[in-house]
Amino acid sequence: MSTSRIAAALAVALALAACSTPPVRERPPLPASYFTAADGASAPADPADPAVLARWWQTFDDPLLSELVDTALHRNLDQQAALAQLRTARAQLRQSRAALSPQLDLAGQASRQIIDTDALADTPIGEQLDVGGDVNFDTWQLALQANWEIDLFGANRLRRDGAVRQVQSAEAQLVAVRLAVASNLAQGYVQARALLAQKSLLDEAVRLARESERVADGRFRLGEVTRLDIEAAGAQRAGLEAQRGDIEAALAEATFALDTLIDRPPGTVRARMGEDTRVPRAEGEIPPGQPVDLLRRRPDVIAAAAGLDAAELAALASRRDLFPKLGVSAALGRSGLAVGDLSGASDLRSLAAQLGLPWLDFGASRAAIDLADAQADAGFVELRRALATALQEVETASAQLSARQAQRNARGEALERAQRTRAMARRTYEVGLANLSDLLDAERALLDARQQALDTNRAFALAQISLYTALGGGWSVPRDAAPAEAVRSTAETVPDRIRAPSVPREN
Repeated sequence: MSTSRIAAALAVALALAACSTPPVRERPPLPASYFTAADGASAPADPADPAVLARWWQTFDDPLLSELVDTALHRNLDQQAALAQLRTARAQLRQSRAALSPQLDLAGQASRQIIDTDALADTPIGEQLDVGGDVNFDTWQLALQANWEIDLFGANRLRRDGAVRQVQSAEAQLVAVRLAVASNLAQGYVQARALLAQKSLLDEAVRLARESERVADGRFRLGEVTRLDIEAAGAQRAGLEAQRGDIEAALAEATFALDTLIDRPPGTVRARMGEDTRVPRAEGEIPPGQPVDLLRRRPDVIAAAAGLDAAELAALASRRDLFPKLGVSAALGRSGLAVGDLSGASDLRSLAAQLGLPWLDFGASRAAIDLADAQADAGFVELRRALATALQEVETASAQLSARQAQRNARGEALERAQRTRAMARRTYEVGLANLSDLLDAERALLDARQQALDTNRAFALAQISLYTALGGGWSVPRDAAPAEAVRSTAETVPDRIRAPSVPREN
């Protein structure tokens, strides 16, 4: 091919590559309301205390809860799986960095052929050999070889930068797993404590039912009521006792789930919990702050943003693959041969350059570009979805918390009235001014009121946990640190229980 044809081909390839530009994806602008208080005031909303958010479970004032969360953050298997994914991303980053450097290989070879001297009888070599029988024909070579693909148009550098973003995304995903572990454990712990409280309520209801049964039996012996009252009171007491099995099964399931979260044998958490029926809850207000704070605190948003950056860099690199590729290779060494008693060696030197130009690949390059663009589109959608989900979770948790607080006040009043009603029904039945059905109805109403108050307290505590989690609580984010630096610092603190702690963690 003539020089002019080569130049023309290069010009066409460069023109096609230049025309193939990635689609523009504009990041959604943040509304002005993201930077103001929730009530629309111009002053910014007060953010939550970063120190409190970092270890929000301590605000529940439950030493066992704090201990279990710390144990889960050290031993949880989901976290170890995320750490393995981070190691994968870091290894891929080292590979992409190595692609920018020359490769050196030490290559050697040796061979021996056995030749019949009769075949060399009439040759100059045969005349030099004064041997009979077979002759050994040996060759050897030892050389240091170097190969280097010069990154003229930056495709490999773009892939290296994309690998850096993938590491950042994996680090953020690891932090997100840690936050989910803390949240799941706290929610499971609250559920288990609520089941213990429900069990205590049921025991109290059974005690009251037995008292009513004894009162009915006493009045029956006095001839004041029929046996129907005794049977009705006994039926209510037996029905309540039958509910214990359901509560015990639910409690076992809840505590076994906690055992799995902390990677301990079944029964570990149940033995530690005892019979304490207090449902923990955080004291004080939880200021949601500005919605824009989520951009720095939510690791899922940080991971989605880094993933989009990596996908867009990969899309750009796929277009750079349309440009020519230039490679150089060199070798330096020694080679020699030996035929019988004759031998010799010489230096080996070589230097070469290779120029590659994509020309006819039946659409493979175009398909690679379309694939990279589609992955970048998916990353863009994932980022927008992560932002929308983060804001939705904060607003939902805030609304739930406000509703549960108002509900707690109403439930408290209902419980007081139910207690007074039951006491009045008991007294009036004892003196014969009320039917047994009135007393049983009052006891059922009291149990329902206590159960509803317990459910409200549980829902209130769960709403607090949800709000802390939605705000990105569970890790430290210094105000002057970039999100990528913050997630890396947190990821470095994750203990590696699969490998030795000396495993390198490069970035």
